[in-house]
Amino acid sequence: MPLLTLQFFFKLLIHQYIVLECVAFQSAVSMNEVVDIGVNLTHRAFRKHWRNVVQRAIDAGVTKLVLTGTSIQGSEECLGLCQTWFEETGAKNLYATVGVHPHDAKTWNDEQSNAQMKKMLSHPLAVAVGECGLDFNRNFSTPEDQIHAFREQVKLAVELNMPLFVHEREAHNELVKVLDEAGAGSLPPIVVHCFTGTKVEAMEYIQRGYYIGFTGKICKKERGAPLREMLPSIPLERIMVETDAPFMGFKKGRKSSEPADCIGVARKLAETVDMTFSTVCEKTTTNAVDLFKINDWTKIISNPWCTNMPVALSQKIAIFIE
Repeated sequence: MPLLTLQFFFKLLIHQYIVLECVAFQSAVSMNEVVDIGVNLTHRAFRKHWRNVVQRAIDAGVTKLVLTGTSIQGSEECLGLCQTWFEETGAKNLYATVGVHPHDAKTWNDEQSNAQMKKMLSHPLAVAVGECGLDFNRNFSTPEDQIHAFREQVKLAVELNMPLFVHEREAHNELVKVLDEAGAGSLPPIVVHCFTGTKVEAMEYIQRGYYIGFTGKICKKERGAPLREMLPSIPLERIMVETDAPFMGFKKGRKSSEPADCIGVARKLAETVDMTFSTVCEKTTTNAVDLFKINDWTKIISNPWCTNMPVALSQKIAIFIE
């Protein structure tokens, strides 16, 4: 992970000061902007031109991207891109999750993985534990390894009080069972991303207070029909939009997706639930900002690196923010 320099933290603090002092949050949310909560920006499809991919997204109205960490190394790479983008542009467009995907659960090591994740999650641009969960469709890791790795990451999220970015395929009952072990009162906010399950499963997640992320699959005529049928039954206050790029492509002429396509997901969502496009953008953006605590300066000032600064310097920063 890149070195967290004093200059980097000052840039973050100054950025937050501007956000807090110049723009109230409700007026800051543009009616036609969205947050893509799931982007695999470290994928080889984007590696050579990731900056262009990000800029196209911003130009299209996708102003915040949450990069998906799926392994220890992958999470570190995501944070590296987030920090590089901020240092080069001075803009907080990129954030990252930190976690071990169920496909990689076999690599989980209780002591080492936990410590590595905890360190990365202290980074001010890390916003959630995940992508973690259960995938009994492919079983690239055994169900036993998946359950263990997921259970440990849930414990970490509870300990750090950080949101959970969850993956689930054909493992609904088992996933809910692991989450129940933590106790409903102890769990942090949860989003089940890239949802492809049934209406019954979706409604159970909603009843439990979880959020659900929908991708470009809702834009597909036949394969997306079951999801579109359930969307009007789900409160918009519990929905987020995402691309899961470069996967879940839906645009004619290409199989892959990119973050800019998240605008298309929001448009289809608006059409399906019979609401205005601007309302869907505003509500889903608010949901994402609230869950991931985007633009929360307290995460920066309470960062372990920041709190270890000389007292005089910490006091000056506190005065500056106030």
